[in-house]
Amino acid sequence: IIAPSSRADLDAPGLVSLGSVMPIPINGSVARTTLSPVVIDEVSALLARTRFDVIHLHEPLAPILPLSVLNASPSPNVGTFHASGDRSLAYAASRRLLNWLAQRLTVRVAVSPAAARFAQQYFAGEYTIIPNGVDTERFNTRVEPLPHVRNEQPTILFVGRFEEPRKGFSVLLPAFAEVQRVMPNARLLVVGRGDPGPFQAQAEALGVRDLVFEGVASADDLPRYYRSVDLLCAPSTGQESFGIILAEAMSSGCPVVASEIEGYAQVVTHRRQGLLVPPCQPDALAGALLHVLSDRQLRDQFAVAGPETAARYAWHDVSERVVEVYERACFTAKGSAACQVIMPSLPLLPNTSTLLAGPGAAVLTAPVVQLAPTPTIYPESQGATPMLTEPFEARVRAITQRVVGHVLGRSGITPNMLTILGLILTLGVTATLATGHLVWGGILVLLTSAFDMFDGALARATKRNSTFGAFFDSTIDRYSEALIFLGLLLYYQRVPGAHFELSFVYLAIIGSLMVSYTRARAEALGLECKVGILARPERIILLSLGLLIGWLNFTLAILALFTNFTAAQRIYHVWLQTEGKERRVAETVKPQRRGWFASRDQSPS
Repeated sequence: IIAPSSRADLDAPGLVSLGSVMPIPINGSVARTTLSPVVIDEVSALLARTRFDVIHLHEPLAPILPLSVLNASPSPNVGTFHASGDRSLAYAASRRLLNWLAQRLTVRVAVSPAAARFAQQYFAGEYTIIPNGVDTERFNTRVEPLPHVRNEQPTILFVGRFEEPRKGFSVLLPAFAEVQRVMPNARLLVVGRGDPGPFQAQAEALGVRDLVFEGVASADDLPRYYRSVDLLCAPSTGQESFGIILAEAMSSGCPVVASEIEGYAQVVTHRRQGLLVPPCQPDALAGALLHVLSDRQLRDQFAVAGPETAARYAWHDVSERVVEVYERACFTAKGSAACQVIMPSLPLLPNTSTLLAGPGAAVLTAPVVQLAPTPTIYPESQGATPMLTEPFEARVRAITQRVVGHVLGRSGITPNMLTILGLILTLGVTATLATGHLVWGGILVLLTSAFDMFDGALARATKRNSTFGAFFDSTIDRYSEALIFLGLLLYYQRVPGAHFELSFVYLAIIGSLMVSYTRARAEALGLECKVGILARPERIILLSLGLLIGWLNFTLAILALFTNFTAAQRIYHVWLQTEGKERRVAETVKPQRRGWFASRDQSPS
């Protein structure tokens, strides 16, 4: 198993730790993955040393570890998709590139129909449904309750990261206030990671009593919590592909009240193992909680049906289905010379599932064969990545030049006037973003970017091109971009706990400046450097979309990562034109166009 880790002392059998964990807010949750570019080389070295029969990637198209493994893998690849939701800006923006990489997946697996439908929006293909597994030996009705929890009070249990909006804890609190009006001695027990402070204040304002935050439960204690309460409440608002806590609770004989969302409805049958209620409706949730708490016979009925249903997700059965997929992947890739997959003993599987809970993990299953080191092949400089929007930008520039030249050509307005006007408008963007009007800020960002096209179009249409004009326009562009980020910095300084967002803005500023500087410095040395996946047009488009559709946190994370990645691309591109070229000649190695953007008839390295 290879996965990122935040612990330097982690020493688990069969685990290779690559990269440190970085939490990124995405899809209403927090993805704990690694964004270290160093992982790319480490993965290539690992796969060059060791040959695996099967490589199993979880969230195979997530950066950076799964993508690096998928790109470098010489083996049959199995990819499991976990996420669900209505849309993904990241997938939509990078669909063309990711679809090219997704062709390397021999078999695609989804943990639920909801996850399969979400993935198929962007990556069409056949998906095998294999649900998440539950350790029914650990979660069962024989577990002893916790003495400090079990008493005569009607007790509701919430399990999960209660700070995440999609978990619905802010819906549960007003519902629980309604429950306490009918059952004053009812108690709400919260198990999970997060800062309880804001919710304790909300509970006090609602008049809620007996709200107990237990913190994170140990692996041994979590099953005992399920055995110590009257029911589990899972009020998630959506974006859940599978109800793993529901399956664990049912396996423990704990009745369930949950939101009627697709990922939960496939696990719980209404009025058989629990009750399902419409999401985001505190009154309906309160009614369901009261109904179950007040009916002992109904709770007993749910407690009996739960383990029977949860047996479908027992690791023994799920692991057999996974092995079948591994064998199918081998057969598909190798024809009749299919490999036989030998899995670890079943007692290890529960620990394995824990290690693979988040995106960014890969299971590598096979007999190990040591390979001789392969010679390094250096790519040609023309193999570098062109800017993603370059063809589109060229078409827009031609149209803009004709329109602007016709409208403003005889007005007496100079290109430098438009440049200054664009800078003044950008000051308005700074103020708009700083005061929290993000949608209007997104609209203004698009408007100011139009002025960035208009001044150059007017200069070309009226033959007023000048060396100073080009220098002045480029310099003001840098100021304009910095002012936009300044507005975001001022906004996030007013948002409590926005430490990651501030870091993303800061990293995006550094990356944006370095993208511009590397090109300017290279061209000053007489070198060509118009490469990279995230130049200024892409940055402006991404930032505008993030502001307009409300995915700003995710957009900033993308900008923070890929602006610096683009700068690294340009550094590497210059190296290829200088030291790299000399080294290739000295080694007399025939260059090939390889790497992330190799043509389809070559194996990506």
